[in-house]
Amino acid sequence: MTGFKCPRGALLAAASLLALSACGAETDAALETETVEAAIPADPAGCGDALPLTGLCSNAVEGQFLKIDTQAPKLATKCVWRTQEVGITPADAIVFRVQDCTAEGWVPNTYEVVQNYVKYRMDGTPSDQAMFILEFVPLAADETAEQAALKTLSKAPEDQRGRCEARPRAGAVLAGSAFELAPSVELANELEMTNGGEPWDACGPNGYTMSAIQFWEARKTYALFHMLGQDDPSWDPASFTFYRKGDDGKWVKAG
Repeated sequence: MTGFKCPRGALLAAASLLALSACGAETDAALETETVEAAIPADPAGCGDALPLTGLCSNAVEGQFLKIDTQAPKLATKCVWRTQEVGITPADAIVFRVQDCTAEGWVPNTYEVVQNYVKYRMDGTPSDQAMFILEFVPLAADETAEQAALKTLSKAPEDQRGRCEARPRAGAVLAGSAFELAPSVELANELEMTNGGEPWDACGPNGYTMSAIQFWEARKTYALFHMLGQDDPSWDPASFTFYRKGDDGKWVKAG
């Protein structure tokens, strides 16, 4: 706080009232700014270093994300949650929280955006060996996330394209609503018989698979396709938050 400081000692009654009123107004304004901008919290002691792109806290301060999964399992005892940022454009970024397990002696991960995908790899690993964790698909005007997801059926086997549909998915903790591209009952029965009880896939690479966890998320302006793999992820799928840089240079939540 700069300028006027709240009185700490005994002052004249009139002066005290004016001072407290001024402090209250300044505090309200600060809280309003923090809510709109999701910026560094009022107590910066637990903030950690500022991230180089957005200036947000490197420590995973909850208010920086649309949502977090408070029950997300830690990969090891000494792992801690940190804030990660990846730039999409000079004025757009995705912010999410990841586990930093360097205290366990683990090699840190590097996260990057390649086209419409967020990928990660261990430091020192070649870029072409990075793993996909998220695909983000901008929605056209009046388009739903489900409609955008159904377009990916063009990559599915031709005989499956008309036998898959978008269905709600239960159990996922996300900022938006979860759904998946799933085969019809008839198609699922056929695939079960054809594969003799072995794991099978349906509805293309953005559809259903028995060998990994993947699903879609509906947001207001994006359809997000989450690729969690087979093990507990080192990132929090609930925490993906889009940020945009305003004309004043400040980064604010954009959905």
